[in-house]
Amino acid sequence: MWLFPLGGQRGTALEVEIRGKGLQSAYAVVAEEEGIRTKFRAVEEIVEESEEGPRKPEDKKEPEYRVRVGVEIDGAARPGNHWLRVVTPRGISDRVQFRVNADRVIRESADPHDQPDRAQAIDYPVVVNGQIDTPAEMDFYQVEVAGGQEFLFEVTRSQESAANVFRSQISIHARRGSWFDPDRVVRLAFSDKDRGERVIADRDPRQRTGTRVSLRHRFAEAGRYFVEVGSLGGQAKPEFIYQLRVALPDQPSHETPGLRDWSERSFVRKLTGDRLKQLWSRGVRDDRPALEIKPEGGQEDESSKEPDPAQLDLKLSDPTIALGVHSEREPGDRLEDAVEIPVPSIVEGVVQHPGDSDLFKFKVRAGQKLAFEVETPQATRPDFNPLLQIIDSRGRDQFSSLRRTEKYRRVTSVHLVSVDAKVIGTFEKGGDYYLRVRDVTLRKGDPGFRYRVLVRPQIPHVGDIHLETRTRDFEDGRVDPHRVNLLAGKAAKLTLILEQEEGFFLPSNQIAVSVEGLPAGVEALAGASSYRLPGGPRPPVIKGAGHHLPEVQYVSVVLHSREDAAPTHLPAWITVTARPIVGGRLGPKLTVKKIPLAILDPDPARKLSQLASRPAGGKK
Repeated sequence: MWLFPLGGQRGTALEVEIRGKGLQSAYAVVAEEEGIRTKFRAVEEIVEESEEGPRKPEDKKEPEYRVRVGVEIDGAARPGNHWLRVVTPRGISDRVQFRVNADRVIRESADPHDQPDRAQAIDYPVVVNGQIDTPAEMDFYQVEVAGGQEFLFEVTRSQESAANVFRSQISIHARRGSWFDPDRVVRLAFSDKDRGERVIADRDPRQRTGTRVSLRHRFAEAGRYFVEVGSLGGQAKPEFIYQLRVALPDQPSHETPGLRDWSERSFVRKLTGDRLKQLWSRGVRDDRPALEIKPEGGQEDESSKEPDPAQLDLKLSDPTIALGVHSEREPGDRLEDAVEIPVPSIVEGVVQHPGDSDLFKFKVRAGQKLAFEVETPQATRPDFNPLLQIIDSRGRDQFSSLRRTEKYRRVTSVHLVSVDAKVIGTFEKGGDYYLRVRDVTLRKGDPGFRYRVLVRPQIPHVGDIHLETRTRDFEDGRVDPHRVNLLAGKAAKLTLILEQEEGFFLPSNQIAVSVEGLPAGVEALAGASSYRLPGGPRPPVIKGAGHHLPEVQYVSVVLHSREDAAPTHLPAWITVTARPIVGGRLGPKLTVKKIPLAILDPDPARKLSQLASRPAGGKK
């Protein structure tokens, strides 16, 4: 259900409390990545106090448990989100979020600090582990600053608190006495706006990814100021867990993404000079020339030979090409002012003010297929929503990154689904075309609205690959937990959702799937896929889906355990991989996901007796 404290600093050790249901007889806690070691301490049932005394366990529908575990963080551990799981005789629990920080980490004071006069003094840079568990609670922290200094304040909520609708807010206060009240405190700045990429699985709120609330403020005068952290509407729950980070803007947090290192359609993925190489690493590049047949009785006339368009696109998508970077030129809202660029290349600029737009001119031939990818390295959604429009020399729209759908069956109007970070298209006619970049609303602009757009030939490759372990077992319900609890003698199914980008989806192309690291007694078998997205209405029909959406395939893998397979004490970590196959040639191995697998004894009593003779553990 939740964990506290939310995280710790690299190179330190701390004790963590994990709360949840179904954790009776828990005996270990494991981490998904290297760099975190755990030592199981104890598990106990939580008995709530009331006016009549302690509430009996039978008074609750489902008891809750507290697991105490020691956590040691290596000095070289990756800063960012990590995940812990509890191991019980019934299997592996779903994951709970744990953060590794590069800055110094402290806990909020146990003494009341709900008023400026009682604010907890902190230094910077620092990360504070806090909790909002009392209705209308406000946590105040005191910081000393120099005049003219600018600070960055960030409140990061846990995934579990985001699932329970924790809407955090942050305020900056200063003491400004008045004739009526010499200790009067006034608010200087406030923010409750979410930042970052939000990922929400509607049918499983526990799979939400918590975003952060950020606030930058420059202090005109030196002195003592107060930082207030609260919850929207004064709501509070024990699982409203947060981290407050106070630092100078030029002090990075050094956070890096986790095990999943590929994101095809995210505005925050990096578009660097080796982007073509990255894309070809997820496909198979065939440089072999086509067979040439010379006419009978003579030699071919080289002057009349037409270049092969496919070979031209292959040459332009060569991963060794150095991508040039071209900047916008102001004013750039007229076709004649457009910056001319080659293909492929990277363009960059800023939407500095409302209504600002930038134009770039490029040349294509008839039938050429191009892809346009956009990155927003600073401000991103929901603040900055960059719109890519491709227009011809007469100013007529050809296609754009706006994804639309029919609103109702019997109504011809359309409504906006999203603004995508990638759009692809085929040009029926050759000639000059233009790329326009602006904010989707025309009402927003800011010096932080920076963008980078990669213009390149389409490269057939394997895009995002999603793995689901959805089953009908007792611990899953509507949850997609990315874990496998396998009873000896039974089978479980893995489903891979394969997105095939930019023409990779052909009858002659294949994707091979394999599972590595299976424990003894477990085998992987090919399965007939009958997976469908769970419940809900049918997805809307997208207008011009070929400009936005990849082709999707579903592949199933069945994991079968022999009846005599030995139950696992700690889970085995299996790795699911995929490899593209083009023209019979095998491409590089792509790691899809690493998940834990436990073989369970059908007799829980026997499992408990075995645990009694083993030391508790959980090192990963």
